[in-house]
Amino acid sequence: MIGTYIIKHTPMLTPSWDLFISIFFIVAVVFGIALGRERAVAGIVSSFIGLVVANVGGNYLMNYMSGNQTTHIGNTLEIATNTQPFFVKTALFAVIALLLTVKGDFFKNASTAHDGFGSIILGALYSFLNAGFIINAIVTFMQDAGRTELLEQSHLISQVIQYQVWWFVLPAILMIFLGFRKKPE
Repeated sequence: MIGTYIIKHTPMLTPSWDLFISIFFIVAVVFGIALGRERAVAGIVSSFIGLVVANVGGNYLMNYMSGNQTTHIGNTLEIATNTQPFFVKTALFAVIALLLTVKGDFFKNASTAHDGFGSIILGALYSFLNAGFIINAIVTFMQDAGRTELLEQSHLISQVIQYQVWWFVLPAILMIFLGFRKKPE
């Protein structure tokens, strides 16, 4: 006897922006704890420099590459110049921040050692603030229509963007405030 099997179709779960952002924050905090407070601070500095370079350099590159031109280099390499500003600025931001984080002189000299539980908490806090800063920076590169659509799709991104000023200001305030603390001798 041949049996009848019923195959139930369960809908595939699609990841939401909120899930992606939550994972991004969690990974950032874990890396902040692993890297240490000083390297987490260097990561924030790298992100700030990356944002400035992306905004200034991205606009320059877009002006340079304006139009729907194609540049041929030799017989094999072709560069299309109809790229969206979002992609140029995001790529420039990521490359500069990553290079400064990995190869920047200040990062190489930063310690990974923790000075106690407070140092671990500060590494996590700096990395948490850096994650919010990075999300804000990337969202600011978007055109208004895309940003509006993203904010409608994600409650978490809407919350992050709502407090945008704090993501940009708190890291600097925290660094200044902690700079006045007496260092252990």
